[in-house]
Amino acid sequence: MFSILPGRMKARQFFVLLLFLVGCDQGVPPEPSNLENLPTFTVMQHVVFDRQCATAGCHNSTSRAGGLSLAADESFGNLVDIDPSNTMAKNDGLKRIKPGDPMRSFLFHKIDQPIRAGYGERMPFGSNQLPSQYREFVRQWIAGGAPQDGIVADVRLLKDPIVSQDDFTPLTPPGQGIQLHLRPFAIDPGKEREIFVYGKINTSDTLYVTRVEIKMRGGSHHFILYKYFGNDLVEGQQRDLYSAINEELFRSGREYMIGAQTPYLAYDLPAGVAMPLAPDQGFDLNSHYVNKGSDIISGEVFVNLFTAPKIDTLRIAKPIFNNFIGFTLPARQKTTITRTTIYNRSIKIFSLSSHTHKRGESFKIFLVGGSYDGTLVYENHSWDHPPNVTFPSAAFPRLIEIEPGWGYRIEVVYNNETERIIRFGLTSEDEMCIVLGYYYE
Repeated sequence: MFSILPGRMKARQFFVLLLFLVGCDQGVPPEPSNLENLPTFTVMQHVVFDRQCATAGCHNSTSRAGGLSLAADESFGNLVDIDPSNTMAKNDGLKRIKPGDPMRSFLFHKIDQPIRAGYGERMPFGSNQLPSQYREFVRQWIAGGAPQDGIVADVRLLKDPIVSQDDFTPLTPPGQGIQLHLRPFAIDPGKEREIFVYGKINTSDTLYVTRVEIKMRGGSHHFILYKYFGNDLVEGQQRDLYSAINEELFRSGREYMIGAQTPYLAYDLPAGVAMPLAPDQGFDLNSHYVNKGSDIISGEVFVNLFTAPKIDTLRIAKPIFNNFIGFTLPARQKTTITRTTIYNRSIKIFSLSSHTHKRGESFKIFLVGGSYDGTLVYENHSWDHPPNVTFPSAAFPRLIEIEPGWGYRIEVVYNNETERIIRFGLTSEDEMCIVLGYYYE
């Protein structure tokens, strides 16, 4: 899932093994209609191996390219816990498929990873790469223990509407830094889905992030990148928020780093300011999608964290994530919510943004205390495209300097046109009221 680029670093990634479906040779059996009820490995055999790999001149029972047959009666026994014929991969401790560990599975490296010298050509040779939804299906099979029987992957990822959902192009990895990839997950027609996925980088030095890019497939309600400091989560496992609200929503050990509501976000920190990443930093990636259509869609997110060397005058950026939850929006009327935040220490705020759902009409932030008391420093009238205002700005010509006893006041107008009372909640039909931003001390 995570890759680290130039520098004295190694990456621990949980990218997935995949195989590319290009079309069917004559004689290939038709695809079963009830994939949902078949074991995951059986589905892979029909959809992937039979149609792309076990073909003439490649990995059928006669040709056995690379000494490997992926014919239906041989593939499982030839893959799982079997040493690869490639000497370097074998010396590196890989298996053709290592149950529970995509990164130690040679087919994973051959299909999905940047190919190391000595590992041979990328597979399938001469073909394009499989869509990322298919790759995630196979990753889930490996991570789920690579069983021959049983269902351990989400077959919805193989549905045609997902593949043709949009012309999504991943971000190009940064020249120096880290790329994070929240792998595809399926959202049923007319439904919402919000997930968390934990991952961890493997670095020996502190890194300093100076620029962030986020790109995601259409249909996203939001994406949030959190730092995570616990050790109780499983890497690469998708955790659905709605099945464990109390556990996930206010999980301790999680710190907001950056978020996005638009398909593409590029954010540059001011010169001399950076967000540090500790050695072996953990991340929790949170994505919320809303599917208003009649077909299954998939969510997917790429995040680039650009890093730079530390400088003597470096300022450390600290996040603002002020989540107000105690409000009520009566039916069929407009309501204005005001809240005040006061600080007990001196800080300098250099960025502000906001988050509401679709009934938020305006979001204003005013300063409290000092000579600028009552000054409007942030204003937003577009709930789905909230600006990220960096100070100094046109509205306020300096950093927002807060002394002990000073702070800010929000004034948020909501228009509840429904026949029901609306309160804080997790779906797009509920509401939220959050101040976002950064400061340094």
